[in-house]
Amino acid sequence: MPDAIPIAPNTPFMFNRKHPMTDIIAPAGSHSPNQNVLAFPHGSKSTATAAMSQNEEFCSNDIPADYASKDDGIYELRADKDGDLVPVRICSPLIMKRRCRNASGRGWGRVVAVRDPDGNWHECILDAREISKSSNAVLAPLFDLGLELAPVTKAADSVMTLLRSWQPDTPYLRFDRLGWTSKTHDAFVLGEGRVLGEALVATDSVSEDLMAAMSSKGTLAAWREEVGMSCVGNSLMMLAVSHAFTGPLLSVLGMNGGGFHLRGLSSRGKSTIQYVATSVWGARPLLQSWDGTPSGFEGIAAAFNDTFLNIEELHKADARTLGANIYMLANGEGRLRAKSNGGLQTPQRWRVPVLSSGEISLEEHMASAGRKMTKGQDVRLINLEADGRTFGAFDDLHGDLNGKLFAERIDRASLENYGHVGPLFVEKLMKNLDEKQNYQNFIDRFCRLCTMQADLSVDGQVHRVLTRFGIAALAGEMATRFDLTGWQPGAAHSAAMELFMDWFEAREGTTGTEINIAVKRTQDYVSKNLDRFLTLGTIGRNPLDGWRDQAWFYIRPECWKAIHDEGNPIEMARLHGEGGLLKTQRGTGLQFRMERGIPERPRVYAVRASALLASTEA
Repeated sequence: MPDAIPIAPNTPFMFNRKHPMTDIIAPAGSHSPNQNVLAFPHGSKSTATAAMSQNEEFCSNDIPADYASKDDGIYELRADKDGDLVPVRICSPLIMKRRCRNASGRGWGRVVAVRDPDGNWHECILDAREISKSSNAVLAPLFDLGLELAPVTKAADSVMTLLRSWQPDTPYLRFDRLGWTSKTHDAFVLGEGRVLGEALVATDSVSEDLMAAMSSKGTLAAWREEVGMSCVGNSLMMLAVSHAFTGPLLSVLGMNGGGFHLRGLSSRGKSTIQYVATSVWGARPLLQSWDGTPSGFEGIAAAFNDTFLNIEELHKADARTLGANIYMLANGEGRLRAKSNGGLQTPQRWRVPVLSSGEISLEEHMASAGRKMTKGQDVRLINLEADGRTFGAFDDLHGDLNGKLFAERIDRASLENYGHVGPLFVEKLMKNLDEKQNYQNFIDRFCRLCTMQADLSVDGQVHRVLTRFGIAALAGEMATRFDLTGWQPGAAHSAAMELFMDWFEAREGTTGTEINIAVKRTQDYVSKNLDRFLTLGTIGRNPLDGWRDQAWFYIRPECWKAIHDEGNPIEMARLHGEGGLLKTQRGTGLQFRMERGIPERPRVYAVRASALLASTEA
């Protein structure tokens, strides 16, 4: 039973012991006994207020006149055939908890709690605009929750009158997802129906399965000892758990979502890592599948707002829409859609860290549908090899004979202990919001340290990735400081740095190959078509593909597009730039504007001649 439901103390009915227990003493003049009627003392006044004042245990806070709440249901004072008021039971227990509205002052409704025949309480929100409709439409969701009408005349009409007139003063904030309820970060909605903080919040539009799965089992101590401590010495697992803590931090720091993709063969430990990460927030059904539509992923991402979105089985994703879904999940905003009246619906919004897994990489899966992965997608869901550690995805088996036994032990531990540390992390964070600048400084220091130690020349995309590792390191260190993980201080920082360096080295190798392929394509075309490029200073004809001088080839955009028609021409230009082969204006953009001696000064791609003419005159 929800704590806030005001049920009157359980007091005995006034049964006539000379008759069957179903007979209830009724006022003089009443006729056949009715088990839906509760007797008031004979001679009670003809006003509802006076009648209830003689039976204080029969009253319920804020309930309208002529109605009262009792342990077995709601009663209405009705006049009998002699004009005496008698309380008549009209339905099973029901409570109007609060009115509610969303943060913009719209979406008004009523939060109603209903007790089902098994004695369990359920809540739902009735939209204000719906309450004016017929009783069949309004009461249907309450019947679904277990409300039962009493077998008396016009019971449904009486319940409808009660719902329309029962209006508690203080409203709830109506919220349609998990996570922070405002930018002040003073209240956080959890999936199991709890709200951390002082705000009065009513949630709807969150699936019952999610609400049930985001719960707790076992103990914090057991999770820390059997699950958290198993991450020690296992960098991938420690990073995944640290990443799972980042959800509440994203909003506090004003950062977008995104995350990591664990690529590796089956039965090598990817699933175990995801089970462990899921256990930060709740039960294993929180783990989602890539098998879904873009609109479906909008709903999923919004539901997991500010917590953690864990997705497995990449091969089930639609390769044609995968790239767009990655952008959508990371950027935190759904598509604009039209209302039936021609207006625009407010798009769904969220911030959520993502952990993905599959036997293939995002790039490989997209290529199966003829799609090319962009660097923007690559840095929003960062590929990490998950089968190249000492024991598959693991480095330290903590005494187990092999990776299989270690994985099975951790799987069982995370199945028996979950859902404790995520909510506790939020509670601790709420008490430490004044350290926001320190959190940002931690991430900045992490980025600088990685840059210096590896002697990196960090571009914007690499910095985005580095920041993702940095916020995971921050969350892991905070969880350790909050006594949630059992790790030594600095462990999460070291794991994040190690895995960033692994990613960067793999990327550098991949990028070098990509650069060579892109440049070779340009080289092949130019070496075979030198006569289509006019030497600067030559008079008498217009060039077909561009110009050249001793140091550079100036390639027209339409020619560049034709050369690189099999790939993304802009991406190909960026690769030339990463190889140091592209001349631009003041270091910005990818194109170069020709000098004043060229009519109309067109923009071109200026590529070093020495890279294009390895064996031909420059």
